[in-house]
Amino acid sequence: MLFATPFFSAALMMLTSVTALPQPEAGGLMGRQSSCPSGSYQYNQTACVACPAGNTCNGGSSTPQPCDTGLYQPNTGSTSCMQTQPGFFTNQRGSTTPFACPAGSYQPYPQQAFCYGAPKGRFQQQSGKSFLCATCCGWAAIQDNNNVNPVNCTDSTPYAWPNSGDGCISSPTSCTRAATCAQAADGTCPGETIRG
Repeated sequence: MLFATPFFSAALMMLTSVTALPQPEAGGLMGRQSSCPSGSYQYNQTACVACPAGNTCNGGSSTPQPCDTGLYQPNTGSTSCMQTQPGFFTNQRGSTTPFACPAGSYQPYPQQAFCYGAPKGRFQQQSGKSFLCATCCGWAAIQDNNNVNPVNCTDSTPYAWPNSGDGCISSPTSCTRAATCAQAADGTCPGETIRG
């Protein structure tokens, strides 16, 4: 009789000692991560992946969250974004680095998505600055050159009031004409510094 053979009895004993295989979670896949550590996100519901630069991940999300404008994140695996400092900006979501405000512009506040252009009577010769310089006596800035460099008033209009948006004028002024009107290498203004 087949059932009484020693082979069949041994096979039956082996089968009864095998542990059942783990079953998938209800509604889930085998090996699915229920939560990922902070600084990572759940990729394809199967693996935890480090958060890419320019994003934040709280560990429970299936997609990274891009840093908003005015914020950035240069590192992978982050849980928060960094705010731009005065003189810098980010104008796109998911930025990995801040951009310096170009010469002729400034940004006095942190966490911004743009830079202000220098108005008449003021200039900025350097990038990444949070302030403006007022024009000097005998020099003008009227936005013809993006107010990067003040213009030396000469010829028929050799005068200009300091910090004035009127430009070069023909009428004498009571201020003492400045020989130069340039910022120092460290950004120090030749005259008045305008903040905010």
